[in-house]
Amino acid sequence: MSSAPPVELFKGKDWEECDNFIRAIRARALWEGKQRDLTWMADFAAPQFSQKALSWHCRLPEDVQQDWSKLVIALLDRWPFPEDDDK
Repeated sequence: MSSAPPVELFKGKDWEECDNFIRAIRARALWEGKQRDLTWMADFAAPQFSQKALSWHCRLPEDVQQDWSKLVIALLDRWPFPEDDDK
């Protein structure tokens, strides 16, 4: 049996780190058979926040912290895709 996909700590550095974090949480949830369990995904992601991302996460409303679909939107709002990358 293969090992679980790794999830690195998310420090809130930039868009690329955010993208990698979201994809890692999704991959892990799929591996665990939890890809439709938005509460599980949010709970799994919570201890992976570190440094300025941890400070940001702790200040989110509880309903956002506990729902992966809302948390992803908040992540993408805070660390948006750079406009220059479309070119």
